[in-house]
Amino acid sequence: MACIAVGIIRGMKDEAVFAEYRAVASEALAKHGGSIVVPPSPPTVLDGEDTPAAVVVLEFPDTASAEAWRNDPELASIHEMRNNGVHMDILAVGS
Repeated sequence: MACIAVGIIRGMKDEAVFAEYRAVASEALAKHGGSIVVPPSPPTVLDGEDTPAAVVVLEFPDTASAEAWRNDPELASIHEMRNNGVHMDILAVGS
């Protein structure tokens, strides 16, 4: 079963830095078998009160691949770039 990772973007810190991140994000994801299913998009809230600025949906072959992507020391500067560009929580579900 695939692992789906949902990035909940709470707010923008630096649009230029986030644009730089988006330019390299797909390649960094692909290193561990990941891909962008839905690019950062404003959500439609169907139920509840949470209203994030945007949501991004990623897919990995499994949770181990998602964790390898997040913990890869060669990608540390890319993750730092993302974190400097936006306030984002990333949650993984699946196996």
